[in-house]
Amino acid sequence: MNPLELLEKEFPNLTKSEQMITRYILDHPMFVIRFSLTQIAKEAKTSNTAIIRLCQKLGYQGFSEFKFSLSRTALSDTHEGDKEGSRESDDSMTAIVSQYVKYLNQMAAETDMDQIRRIGALICQSPRLAIMGYNRTGFSASQLSYRLSRIGVANHLATDQVVMADYMEIFGPGDVCLIFSISAAKTYKEIVQRLKKNGATVVLFTMNTASPLKNLCDHYICLPQISYNKRMGFLDDQAIFFVFIEVLISEVAKFLNQSSQT
Repeated sequence: MNPLELLEKEFPNLTKSEQMITRYILDHPMFVIRFSLTQIAKEAKTSNTAIIRLCQKLGYQGFSEFKFSLSRTALSDTHEGDKEGSRESDDSMTAIVSQYVKYLNQMAAETDMDQIRRIGALICQSPRLAIMGYNRTGFSASQLSYRLSRIGVANHLATDQVVMADYMEIFGPGDVCLIFSISAAKTYKEIVQRLKKNGATVVLFTMNTASPLKNLCDHYICLPQISYNKRMGFLDDQAIFFVFIEVLISEVAKFLNQSSQT
C-alpha cells in the first residue's frame, strides 16, 4: 500500500492534529516530496516532531523513509497521470512526453510574446545584467546565463543568497535583474524592494499566479507548473523553464541581429 493510500486508510484512527497534517499531505504531496521537513511543518502549521510521529505511527522509521516511499510512488505513477482522450499505455516515454507537450502548448498559448520581446530588448540594452535563482531554480538561472554568454551577452549569475544580497546593493538605474522562482515567495521580497529602490529593473519568471512579488516587479511572466498537478505524478518544472529560456534566447538573438544591421 502506498503512503497516500495508507494515510487515507488510517485517517479515522488518527488524532485531530494528525488528521490536519494528513489532509495537508494528501492535498500537497509534491510539496512534501520537494521540500524539507521544517518547510513542510511551517506550511502545514504544525511541528517537525508531530510530522515525524505521524510517519512512525504509519509504520515508517521516520519522515525520511516516508518521503522516500512517497517519492518512489509518485515517480512510478507518473505515466498513469492523464489518460483522458487517449488509450491507456505502458509506454512511459510516450506518456511523459505527451504530458510535457500539453504544458508546453499551454505555455505557448498563454504567454505574451510582446512582453518576452520587451524583456529581450532590456537584456540587450542593460549596462549590467544579473540572473538569480535559488535552490532548484538555480539550474534554470545557470542555463539562461550560459545561453546568453554563448551569444555574446555578458551577465552575472547569482545562485547564492549572499551573492544576491551583494547585487541588490550595487545595481542601480538601467541595470536589469532576472529572477527565476517557482513559488516567488518572500525569499526575494527584500531583494526586489532594494533593487527597485535603487532604480534597477526587475523581471520575475515564476509559476505562481498569486505571487506577492508580481506587483513589485517591472515584468512578470507566469508559466504553467506541471508539478502542481497531482494527477501528473513526479514531473519536474525545470523542463518548462528550459524551453521558455530557448524562446527568450531567440528573441534576444533577433534583437541583437536587428541592432547590428542599423
